Amino acid sequence: MDEPLRMVLHHDAVLMNKGPPALYRLNTEKKYIDGTNKKVRQWTYGRRDRNKQNKVILMVGETGTGKTTLINTMINYLLEVKFDDQEFYQITEENNSKDETHSQTSEITVYEVFVEENPTSLTIIDTPGFGNTEGNEEGYEKDREISEYLMRLFSDEDGIHYIDAVCFVMKTSQNRLSGKEFYIFHSVLSLFGRDIEENIVFLITYSDGGPPTDALNAIKTAEIPCRKDQKGRPVHFLFNNRQKEDRDEEYEDTYRSSWEMGEKTINRFFTVLDKKNRKSVEMTLDVLKERTQLEACVNNLVEQISDNESKTKEIKKIQEALTQNRDKIKKCEHFQIAVTKHVKEKVLIKNEWWWNRKATCCNECQENCHEWRCCWTGDPSNCWVMNNEFCTVCTKKCHYSKHVKENKKYKMIEKPVIMTFEELKQEYEGTDEKSELKFDKTNYENNKTEHESIVKDSEDKIKTETILNHKLEEIKKEKSRLLTDAYLTIVNLSRITLKSDSAFTLQHLDFLISRLKEEQKYEWMKKLEDLRKAGEERKNKGALEGLFSHTGSKHSKH
Repeated sequence: MDEPLRMVLHHDAVLMNKGPPALYRLNTEKKYIDGTNKKVRQWTYGRRDRNKQNKVILMVGETGTGKTTLINTMINYLLEVKFDDQEFYQITEENNSKDETHSQTSEITVYEVFVEENPTSLTIIDTPGFGNTEGNEEGYEKDREISEYLMRLFSDEDGIHYIDAVCFVMKTSQNRLSGKEFYIFHSVLSLFGRDIEENIVFLITYSDGGPPTDALNAIKTAEIPCRKDQKGRPVHFLFNNRQKEDRDEEYEDTYRSSWEMGEKTINRFFTVLDKKNRKSVEMTLDVLKERTQLEACVNNLVEQISDNESKTKEIKKIQEALTQNRDKIKKCEHFQIAVTKHVKEKVLIKNEWWWNRKATCCNECQENCHEWRCCWTGDPSNCWVMNNEFCTVCTKKCHYSKHVKENKKYKMIEKPVIMTFEELKQEYEGTDEKSELKFDKTNYENNKTEHESIVKDSEDKIKTETILNHKLEEIKKEKSRLLTDAYLTIVNLSRITLKSDSAFTLQHLDFLISRLKEEQKYEWMKKLEDLRKAGEERKNKGALEGLFSHTGSKHSKH
């Protein structure tokens, strides 16, 4: 390192340990990108220079993989620190403990480094260390926050607008990915479209310089999409992670070799980055927005199908009651029928994580347009399911002004009701102003005229039964349409995402496959069964244990 640069570094850093190597922590300008939420922080070293060639990399790694040391190693490379300088600079805040599990944070940190003497600047997006919670739902929900914070970072005006590489950090000795590890890799990958695959690489830590056979086999088994080299292997880079260890003169050659391996690897890493075009995060956000709309659409369709099935059960119960009371109706006797009504009501959203505590709902259609991950967007006009001020999800595709965003959502409620025949007739003939079931008046009048010419003695009964049968037929047609929409949406969702057997897709498959069987849509069934089979195969390998335990119960009620 040049002496002037050394003096600048010493001036802009705090000595933490005399070493050797002497450990310094760089002085940085700190701020939060996402304002009051304080979950996405930005630490900048040096004077920002927009004219410099800047490299942006995203790092993801389980606790204990050496990600923190790896980040600092890259910073030292940019600062042009050499082994003989007997110094090591840290941009991260951490304990000097060798156990990195004690130095984890729940925030995403963006490190920016600008060195006046270096034509290249570096931005590292450091995701929180994960895996330090037990394998339960709470632990997975906390880990899931990473993807939520990244969305904030990508969409903020002062955030990140492009990425050169997505780097998964793992140990060279790993022979398989844990359920939690696959879960978090998947969570991050789900933010990107297929165009990011060539930017995904692996940083292999605690390496002795030999082939990382176990780690590469684990990546292959988990089938993580990534860039491949000429031999068809995942593109990977080897690091030793011994740069800041106390140096014993007896092992100086070993430490020197480790340092030089790091320099060589980082140089190759930056060379590879130069060879690939960076990806715009705006494009990723567009993909993510489309994916969010499709996910919300599937949720809405599944709810509508379930609602229709509930209405079908309700009407069939009424038909049974009419049949049982046929003689009383003919005699115009007063009688009551016990029915179970299915009505939509607004209910409070309870026991959800912060990003699911609000929903965007259409008051016109009485539907939940965006129920999941809706909390961090603004009012309904800014909700991601809106396109050109109109909703892409609700049945009537209403203007955003017909929507409300609050901590309530629509839910189908069962209510036992005692009705007289006259009340039932008014309900289903639509003569009651408060009637919840509407139908085609023209079709009804045609049916009514036809039956009046045949049956005279039980006109009221015939009217009601005609309408009920007509309503059942309408519900059947509507259900078929909704199933078609849901299937096509699943196919489109699988087309644009990096992983076709995404967790979101998988959680709906059992529900949809059984309904498609009823419709005799066997070719569609086969396609969805193939998606489910791919997911089950991953589960059997152990890679999706945690992921399925979290998502599997969401639609079990159906």
